Amino acid sequence: MGLDSLMSIGKTALFTAQQALTVTGHNIGNVNTPGYSRQQVILTEERPADGSPGQVGTGVKIAEIRRAVDTFINREFTASQQDLGRFTVARDELSKLENLLGDTGGKGLAGQLNEFFKALQDAATSPSQVTPRSVLLGKAATLSDSFHQLSADLTDTRHAIDVQVGVTINEINSLTKKVAELNTQIKSAEVSGQNANDLRDQRDLAINDLATRIDVSTLERTDGTVSVFTARGLVLVDQETRRNLVGVQSADNQGLLDVGYDMGGTRPTVISSLISSGKLRGLLDVRDQTIPSVLQGVDALAGSLLTEVNQVHRLGYGLDGSTGQDFFSGLSVSTKVPSSNVGSGSIGNGTVTAPSLLTFHDYDIRFSGPSNYSIVDATSGNGIKGNYTGTTITPPTVDAPLSIVTGVNDTLVVSVDGTASGTITLSSAASPGKPYTSGSALAAELESKINTDPTLASAGRKVSVLFDGTMNRLVLQSSTIGGSSSVNVTGGTARANLGLSGGTSTAASGTYSGPQTFQVDGIAVTVSGTPAANDILTFNSRENAARDLSVELSDPSKVALSSTRAGVPGNNQNGLALVALQSKAVAGLGNTTVFDAYRKTATDLGVSSQVASQRFDAENVRSEQLQTFQSQVSGVSLDEELVNLLRYQRAFQAASRLITVADEMMATLISLKQ
Repeated sequence: MGLDSLMSIGKTALFTAQQALTVTGHNIGNVNTPGYSRQQVILTEERPADGSPGQVGTGVKIAEIRRAVDTFINREFTASQQDLGRFTVARDELSKLENLLGDTGGKGLAGQLNEFFKALQDAATSPSQVTPRSVLLGKAATLSDSFHQLSADLTDTRHAIDVQVGVTINEINSLTKKVAELNTQIKSAEVSGQNANDLRDQRDLAINDLATRIDVSTLERTDGTVSVFTARGLVLVDQETRRNLVGVQSADNQGLLDVGYDMGGTRPTVISSLISSGKLRGLLDVRDQTIPSVLQGVDALAGSLLTEVNQVHRLGYGLDGSTGQDFFSGLSVSTKVPSSNVGSGSIGNGTVTAPSLLTFHDYDIRFSGPSNYSIVDATSGNGIKGNYTGTTITPPTVDAPLSIVTGVNDTLVVSVDGTASGTITLSSAASPGKPYTSGSALAAELESKINTDPTLASAGRKVSVLFDGTMNRLVLQSSTIGGSSSVNVTGGTARANLGLSGGTSTAASGTYSGPQTFQVDGIAVTVSGTPAANDILTFNSRENAARDLSVELSDPSKVALSSTRAGVPGNNQNGLALVALQSKAVAGLGNTTVFDAYRKTATDLGVSSQVASQRFDAENVRSEQLQTFQSQVSGVSLDEELVNLLRYQRAFQAASRLITVADEMMATLISLKQ
């Protein structure tokens, strides 16, 4: 070992101290850089030289410049970012929706409902005056406008969120592109044995940003690249290549965007249902679940208010003696053929045939083959009740009763759930017959006599019979739900007078032969074409009820407050019946009042918003804790770096002194020869 070895040791010590100072300075410079991980210089001895009496050291070298990271904490933090992104969207968007249903200053929908029924009360208190009736029509118009505005606001919010879905998809694609580019750079840097620490930090930051938008999982390869997966294993980034997400307009969801996965074919695969977390999941949940649920509640409220008010109003008389008129209008039947159907089955525009039977539920006609169907209440999940819906008859009144004459038009033969009755004889009398002065009395007579038929009773078959006063028709419903539930009027002399000879029998399931009309809970739809197995056709009477609600009457004198024509103008019995609707439990609203139904819709939204806020708070705390743990491992401590700075400075100075000493020794040796 000579002086040159001493010089070499000093050189390596000097170089090592310089590099360590550079890394320390890099740490200090990036103390506030997002995603930066503290770097450490790992020192090791140079390979020793053989000597006497033993091996002699040859200096120091830098074995590695290593990132200070904890892989487990990083993975947990990435998972936390996914949930935080989802709950942030839920909290923010649900808070906005709460404001739409608020009733600040009594100007919201609840306040307008109060004003409407107050105006009804005032009109009923002064039935002979026109002015309170005019005020009532004005309040009704304002109430309709409130429904329109709320429906429009909810629809606009859906479309605004849909725009965010498209923006988020583009952000995801930008981030996956960045990850793929960083994979290329990292692979190129590390193929020669280098540690691409800064590039890895940037990639981790991009993956965490990606995780706030969509659920991700990662797999690191031996070459330093990372593959990124989403939606139960679909590849977003595979080492240096990537696959894009695209927005696909949905034919079944009003043209709103589904999330598509581009596999290189002509049409992307829709993966919306596979996405489980991130901002994108939160947006889809609010857009396709929360808002439609609120809108369904508002539509059901508008539809129920319309049908309840109209049924009572049609029974009364206005100042001009008019009767049988609707107060509100705007109810319609919506039908849909899902794009997933493969057969040619179609469903025409439906009609409301019995408003008193409307449930404002969604219904599916499901086909197990081209000729076999079953009808399911999609809202409750149950099959429907089989029924027989009659045709329109002249409604019985005191002045013009419907008479059942003995031996002439007093018998019926009815089939219930496949069991045929005997000959059923209605309560009647010899000519001119027994008079029935109301549709409800007629329905009660039919229900009693059918249910006491010995054949049906022994088989446990029962029906309910209603007379719908809006469309003036009888409807017979089986008490059985789904399966073979059915009702049919097959014979008897009373069929014609009761509108039961040309009616429509609809079973819960049976044989289809198009075109075929189905009557379900007050709705009539006609199906044609040839469906295939597993095809579904849907319909309801709820959709757009809030949007289309309007006041049918324009003349205040036609507001029907009197219960009899002879009672005009002072009679207010029908007006009081209208006022009583505010406390009536409505079947279409889950047997709650209109006020309770609205409060339930608003309360359910409020609870969802509160839950989302609580989940956000909890996840935010978890995220902050993980960030703290991450900082403890990867964060830059200026105090620690200052110590390192002084330590490596002293090492550099000592190495410099070593070189100086070696140089002086060399000079001494040279001087010996002089």
